[in-house]
Amino acid sequence: MKSEPFVSIVIPTTGKVKFIRGLVESVIKLDYPKNKFELILIGDENTDLIEKHSKIAIKNGIKTILIFEPVPAGLKRNIGSKKATGELIAFTDDDTILREDWIKNAVKHLKQNEDYVGVGGPNFTPKQGLPFAKAVGRIFGSKFLFSFRYTIGHAKPREIAHNPTCNYIIKKDIVNKIKFHPNLWPGEDVEFDIRVLKSGNKILYSPDVVVWHHRRSRPSAFLKQMFNYGKTRAQVTRMHPSSFDMRYFAFVFAFIFLMSLYFISYNNIEILDMT
Repeated sequence: MKSEPFVSIVIPTTGKVKFIRGLVESVIKLDYPKNKFELILIGDENTDLIEKHSKIAIKNGIKTILIFEPVPAGLKRNIGSKKATGELIAFTDDDTILREDWIKNAVKHLKQNEDYVGVGGPNFTPKQGLPFAKAVGRIFGSKFLFSFRYTIGHAKPREIAHNPTCNYIIKKDIVNKIKFHPNLWPGEDVEFDIRVLKSGNKILYSPDVVVWHHRRSRPSAFLKQMFNYGKTRAQVTRMHPSSFDMRYFAFVFAFIFLMSLYFISYNNIEILDMT
């Protein structure tokens, strides 16, 4: 791998997400040469938000490609990866904020660990999130549920079975070979990684490859999201029976328990900002 490989940041979007401004601003601030990465946005249709913020990126010297296909997120990633010119594909979502050293640290780890094809890291809840979103972030950050994924500065890089596509930098040839399931959502990234590993590849997690990810701000929206994740996880298990893991269900029950505690003490709990 080159010292500064070209990186394609691929982001599927509906084009209506209110957080896209923060995302584009964080792309502009990345501590990586602007002539060494590009931004590829794949939306359902051209909206004012996409057009406005893509122009801001271009004005700041970032090569920006817009693609419009009203297809599921996994297929958007396939389309973006095929269009990409980078050696690496950096996947994230349209409601994230990238830390300045996001690409730099990912490249560093992939250069130091050449037998790994991809790397990801934690996705924290932004400080400016609403109270419910922060509460969810605190629960995700609980050591009771996660031993390393949301812990910054307290874990070392390690091999992992899955990196969510809100924070995943991976070699382009792997993406174009394996491809995301075109009709599976959400959870298409889980199924993708199962096939990445089955193909004999390894992926890495590192605590210094950081993004901030906005959570659902209302309980009803969050519960709907979790229900959809659970339904798709069952579908993935049927597709890949060997991927069944009881720890996933233990996590679900533990999460429900902690969320119940949150609702019970909603009026008394003090929400602390994560840093």
